[in-house]
Amino acid sequence: MLTNAIGYATPVLINLFATPLLLQGLGESGYGLQNLVGVIAGYFAVLDMGLDISISKFLAEDHAHGDTRSQNRLLSTTLQLYVIVGLVGMVSISLSANFLARQVFVVPSDIVKQAIYVFILAGIGFFANILLSWGRAVVTGLQRFDLWNGVTITSNLISVGIGLGAVFAGYGVVGYVLARVTVSILSNFAYFFIIPRLLPSVRLYWGFDRTVLRRVRGYIGSGILIRIAGLLGNGLDRTLIGAWVGVAAVGVYAVPLLMVTSLSGLVSGMLAFTFPLSSELAATGRHAALQDVYIRSSRFIAALASIVFVPILVLGDVFLSLWIGPSTAAKASGVLYLLALAGYLGMFATTLLNFIVVATGHIGTYTIYALARAGTISLGYVLLIPLFGIEGAGVAVLLGNGIEWIFFTFALRRYLHIAPRTIFQVAYLRPLLLAAGMAGIAFLLRPLATSWVGLGLVVIGLEFLYVVAGFGMGVFGETEKRAVLGLWQMVRKSEQGIEERP
Repeated sequence: MLTNAIGYATPVLINLFATPLLLQGLGESGYGLQNLVGVIAGYFAVLDMGLDISISKFLAEDHAHGDTRSQNRLLSTTLQLYVIVGLVGMVSISLSANFLARQVFVVPSDIVKQAIYVFILAGIGFFANILLSWGRAVVTGLQRFDLWNGVTITSNLISVGIGLGAVFAGYGVVGYVLARVTVSILSNFAYFFIIPRLLPSVRLYWGFDRTVLRRVRGYIGSGILIRIAGLLGNGLDRTLIGAWVGVAAVGVYAVPLLMVTSLSGLVSGMLAFTFPLSSELAATGRHAALQDVYIRSSRFIAALASIVFVPILVLGDVFLSLWIGPSTAAKASGVLYLLALAGYLGMFATTLLNFIVVATGHIGTYTIYALARAGTISLGYVLLIPLFGIEGAGVAVLLGNGIEWIFFTFALRRYLHIAPRTIFQVAYLRPLLLAAGMAGIAFLLRPLATSWVGLGLVVIGLEFLYVVAGFGMGVFGETEKRAVLGLWQMVRKSEQGIEERP
């Protein structure tokens, strides 16, 4: 959890620093254009067929059983599949660059040529990122989130640093995207160095193993549908805004979207260990332990989501104004509140449950839920963006929460045999009561949050009060106390070890 928190918090801090500089250096149109790179690459991510899910799940099981031969077959076959997918996607995106820049998106005439180069680079970046997905899936299956986060943090720092240098050296959006793509390519070497050391017995070979193909076949169909659902829910918004409103509007919308998705990733990423852990517990028949993991983790994620999202729901407009300037903030504040509320509600409903449902083999049910949610949100995009612009996209995302809570009620009863009322009483009630109190105090303290210092002191004070009250009300219990003490002992032992070295 600690390494995951660091791994997700670092990109948040990097974006906090880089976003206003990019808006200044690229303008709203240029910033929107570089944001569309991820959207375009995301559409072709469906080609990987969700193999990362099956890699993490089956590698966790094979490793738990000590089956080296099965590990080698799994890794060799899936790596070759990823290479093929990456090449197909790279060629397809690169050949579509001119069409995307001139026909699909509303790109200002003075940056059309830059847009073509950017979309060609997006194709190369897709190939690099698809291989990174394989490496991340492997270390996830081995529960080595420290290594995954180490690679992510390092690559983010380097790519953003070089990218900003390119922007202010006069290379514009093309220089920025080129820097990001180059670092993504180099990051793959880190995984190809790490994996043989995690699995000394791993042997990669040419050819596709039929046993592996049959094994992952049940996940491929669901994986494709899950990817499609993800694209509709997380990429269609910027696509339609870019095509109907303009790339400048994408630039405005991307700022609050980045903010909310980064913080949501931080909260959910801290609990990502539950995916391979749940696979192991389910594979070894320890259902009671799985229930215990879910209940404890639910209480923690409710508290963490409240600490992260409640200050945004009350003080988000103040933060945006200080961060990106009053002009852009005025355009983005409304959609920020909508996205933040949707993210907060989603934390309670499905963030943790999604990991467990897929890890325990119920990927078919998860696929139906993902498609239903994506369909609801996509319909909202189509109907509401033409009427309300970027705020319409925020309302559409909020509508998806209804599907999330339906799935929550069904899956909790069906697969974990826990009543929703029980989770609400045991895990959610006290964190929500504290959150309501936190929101009230935050509203009263708004007049003090008119500068970075004032805002920082208010937010830190609110979160300190939440944690202290949380221990007093039992939101945080002996598990959290032992974790803090254990981390402190680890730090002290490390310091003692350094002092004792000659």
